[in-house]
Amino acid sequence: MADYGAMILMENGNPFVTPQSTPFCLYRKVVVNSVANGTFHSASAAVNLDASFPAIAFCKTNYTNQPTVVGAARSGNNISVSSGNPYGQAHTLTAYIFAIFPQTLPQWGFAIWDAVGKLVLTNESRVLSDLVTIGTPGNSGGVNIDQTLDGSYAVCPGILGSTLIQFMVQGQPQIIAATAYTGCRFNGTTSRISAASNSNASGSVVGSTNNGNAIIAIKTEAYD
Repeated sequence: MADYGAMILMENGNPFVTPQSTPFCLYRKVVVNSVANGTFHSASAAVNLDASFPAIAFCKTNYTNQPTVVGAARSGNNISVSSGNPYGQAHTLTAYIFAIFPQTLPQWGFAIWDAVGKLVLTNESRVLSDLVTIGTPGNSGGVNIDQTLDGSYAVCPGILGSTLIQFMVQGQPQIIAATAYTGCRFNGTTSRISAASNSNASGSVVGSTNNGNAIIAIKTEAYD
């Protein structure tokens, strides 16, 4: 039982109790088209959010023939989201930023305040729920993830591994490190979630690492 506030049973059967549990709610959804920089197509946006508010971002792009990198970072009061396709493929980035922040009092419905008087939940709040794990930690995770799911999904960006690529420049061997980030491409029907490289370099693979981590994703229908 809650000692203060309310206890709500969610659709998936999990209890939500205030004030012990303060929900992450959708703070903002941003959509931005990529721009070309040589052969690289990238998109980015910045969202202002008080640094004291915990936050998490999920990203997706429309479908591209080659995986498109998605990323997110936080610095002070700014959360930046980004995407990049080193193969010159234009795309649209969609990002969903969730945070624990004071809610806006609706004109009607219900509202719940915590013990210190902060409005934490209303009937208009779109709560982050039903997280999905893509891949299994270990050899089946990281750069080896490649799954297609029905519907529209977005992923929490991360680094899955890297590859060392050797190629020749004027007869001399050169080696670059290509980082494998997360990619999530929605074609209007299904979402393909896989590793996405930040480089289109071709050559001989002379080394690689697999971080072996899983990817956390959400189905975006409730937030679109």
